[in-house]
Amino acid sequence: MCHSHRDGACGGCHLAISRRDFIKGAGTALATAGGLASATALAGEPKDRRVRVGLVFLSKKGSSWPYPEYDVEAREKEILGLLKEGCPGIEFVPVAIRKPDDVQKAVAMKDRVDGYLVYCVTLTWNLQGAIATIGKLGKPMVLVDEFLGGSGVFLLGYTRLCQQGISACGVATRRRSDLVAVARVFADLKPGTTPESFAAQCLRAYRKTFPTVGEPRCPDDPIALTDIGKCLERFRKARFLIVGRGKSGQERDFLGAKGIYVGFDELKAIYDNVDREEAAEWADRWVREADKVVEPTLEWIRKAGAVYLATLELLRRHGTDTVTMNCLGGFAQGRLPAYPCLGFMQLLNDGAHGICEAMPDDTLSMLMGRILTGRPGYVSDPVLDTSKNVIVYAHCVATTKAFGTEGRSNMFRIRTLHNHDPRGTCAQSFLPEGYMTTSFQTDFARKQMVIHQAKAVGNLDSERGCRTQLIGEVRGDIGKLFRYWDHWHRVTVYGDVKEPLAQFARGLGLKVIEEA
Repeated sequence: MCHSHRDGACGGCHLAISRRDFIKGAGTALATAGGLASATALAGEPKDRRVRVGLVFLSKKGSSWPYPEYDVEAREKEILGLLKEGCPGIEFVPVAIRKPDDVQKAVAMKDRVDGYLVYCVTLTWNLQGAIATIGKLGKPMVLVDEFLGGSGVFLLGYTRLCQQGISACGVATRRRSDLVAVARVFADLKPGTTPESFAAQCLRAYRKTFPTVGEPRCPDDPIALTDIGKCLERFRKARFLIVGRGKSGQERDFLGAKGIYVGFDELKAIYDNVDREEAAEWADRWVREADKVVEPTLEWIRKAGAVYLATLELLRRHGTDTVTMNCLGGFAQGRLPAYPCLGFMQLLNDGAHGICEAMPDDTLSMLMGRILTGRPGYVSDPVLDTSKNVIVYAHCVATTKAFGTEGRSNMFRIRTLHNHDPRGTCAQSFLPEGYMTTSFQTDFARKQMVIHQAKAVGNLDSERGCRTQLIGEVRGDIGKLFRYWDHWHRVTVYGDVKEPLAQFARGLGLKVIEEA
């Protein structure tokens, strides 16, 4: 089994190497005009050759992460150049996997390489299976993440390796020397080295790059928590809408809470009759409140205002204040007139819930956080950076009132989404720093909750990934954070509330797993 998984210290290493950090002229290191060498070039090798490693890139042009215009080929040349300079005793043979069938290029190398370094460059979900395919070849393996790039594929892919008993070392860092330190372990490969012992050696080398951390200090943040008995009662009475996924009219039970499936047609019928002047007023209000509008046009902000009013009416008709919506899919299919993200921000600020991607588990986690603390949660796609002991919580829907409806507001900007669709509008929220946060995810099918904590230490403002990017300094062991990514998302609530949330979860019959 995965050595780090077995020891409770999965070390996923997320690589975000800036272009200026790479050596000049790395682009000349490739052997073919297309940028990547063919596996057939391995024929006729001398007996005294250097250790040879298949450098496998999982990437696709146009992916939404890091961003659609990202130059994947240039990045791959930079990474190869970095490894060639930092690991002179190793020959790296690059192969790009752009579509699922391309994994056979890596498989074809099996008898001519000593191991694999698999690098997740972009967020290309249909390439995730390539990770397990390569892992099953039984070779020493390192799996690497591009910071705010292939993160979801990396985290879920690494977890799947662990679950399947496949040994590998995962790397997630923005510091280039950390990747080199792990890759150099390949140079010492001896005949008969097992994937498990190799992963253990890599993990030891990798952990030496982790910073020494202490207990984070945070200001007092008193919260009036709801009694757990009342929390359970309110949860079991909760109702929420799931829009744009499933059969309209159906209901599903989630340990007492009811999920109601609604079609886009019902929302669209309401949208067509929304008062456009009122929608424009909401748009104008958001523009006034924002620090600035960066890309979106007023036309699409007003359409977002109309979707918000339609969502309010939909919630009123169904007697609830909570909705999760298949926003990306609905808009792409032409069934949703505009993105709902700004309206979801408003719902969160006003004590209700708007949750993207039609995710019941996210919605139930958000409900738990609000019921317990009276504060809104923040659903995110987490990204790890062991070089600074931080986790970056990134998403395109966020509150600007992290301490509740009566709390202070934080600055936000109006942006397009991570896909850079000019019709998109969302809030880039610069969430408060200095405070303890609690992040968790419920999985009602598995009847478990994973939970960790981090001190909010700032916000990134990067073109990579989703717009809101809260940085959290991990409380505990960041090396353990790679064990339970069955779902990429986490829900973050401001407050030191790990124990009462765990108590709430146990009251619902959920197993609680501390993941850091």
